[in-house]
Amino acid sequence: MIDYRELMSILSVPRPNGSAAERATARALKEWLDRRGIPFRVQTFRLYPYFFECVGLWLILSRTLLAVAVWARWGWWTLPIALLGLLGGTLDVALHWPLVTWPGARRGENILVEFEPPGARREIILSAHYDSKTELLDHRQRAYLFRYMNLGILLTLLLGLWGPLDDWLASGAIHWIGVLLTIPLLLLAWGMGLHLSLGRTLKPSQGAVDNGAACAILLGLAEALSQGEWLPPETKITLALFTGEEVNMQGSRAYVKSRAWPLPASALNLEIMAQDGDYIYWERDGDAFRSLPTTKSLNEMYAAAVEKVTGAPAQPAGLVNSDGGSFLFSGIPAASAGTLDTRLGETGFHRSTDNLGRVVMERLPQGVEILQAFLQSAASSRNQL
Repeated sequence: MIDYRELMSILSVPRPNGSAAERATARALKEWLDRRGIPFRVQTFRLYPYFFECVGLWLILSRTLLAVAVWARWGWWTLPIALLGLLGGTLDVALHWPLVTWPGARRGENILVEFEPPGARREIILSAHYDSKTELLDHRQRAYLFRYMNLGILLTLLLGLWGPLDDWLASGAIHWIGVLLTIPLLLLAWGMGLHLSLGRTLKPSQGAVDNGAACAILLGLAEALSQGEWLPPETKITLALFTGEEVNMQGSRAYVKSRAWPLPASALNLEIMAQDGDYIYWERDGDAFRSLPTTKSLNEMYAAAVEKVTGAPAQPAGLVNSDGGSFLFSGIPAASAGTLDTRLGETGFHRSTDNLGRVVMERLPQGVEILQAFLQSAASSRNQL
């Protein structure tokens, strides 16, 4: 029998990317697998652990410099300042080029448990992430700032052109309109910048729900599969514990990019599991710049697996930013699943409110049963890939 309380004692401590606690968590997970004789391998990649702190500081500094350039009438200098300000952060988040997020780079570790029978014809990947994060604002609160991201980009471009216009027309009215336009830009830049850069100064999230519980469920499944309880025929099962999810899904992106895909594959990513509310699956997954619909057939199979075990199907939810997006962006069918909190819903994460008290221990072995039912359905289906 698995002692899930022991597992959650490992997976309910703050473990932000780049910290000693994150490395200690990775060691503890590998030791847990070793003690049970479950083979695993480690994939290493270059991790940028202070990704969002760097983006936040860049937002504050670059947009403040642009405002100063408009106020002081630096003329044509406002245009390169605006363009450079947009490139920094945008290239990092959208294209994963570390233009401003390179400070503090180190090695990251994804932990992979693989079960591959002879003659496998398909692969099913089940994933979760073991890193945690603390932010200034809750998910819903920060959404108000993200809602105005396009406005911030437009204002940055407009003010970049405002300097040459002010220099050309030499008009007091034009100058003061530009000064006024810097106010909403600074509010957005400082609001988002402080949110991204100050998280590590706050009382930290334990990451018990996001995403410790999901990792515990995958480890419970690894134990069951290693004991030969049931292995789907002709199907390779990969259980992936990613780091770097909380810094723009770096671990899963590195995993998808680095490996070969000799078999048709599909993926189910787990988030915020083992809460006391409904089981859910998200209908879209992605990042701050784009999202894609999750794979309908996988959602249906997961909903049916939940109903088989609990008596009620999983319910659809809206948008999530998770490791599932890394698979979708690479053309791999994927779905992302989780649970709701009856009081907080999908909120209260990346805060001290994400703690062990939110985890319903009985739902951890139940999550293993749901995954086993999902695997049975997915392995027998011809339509999910």
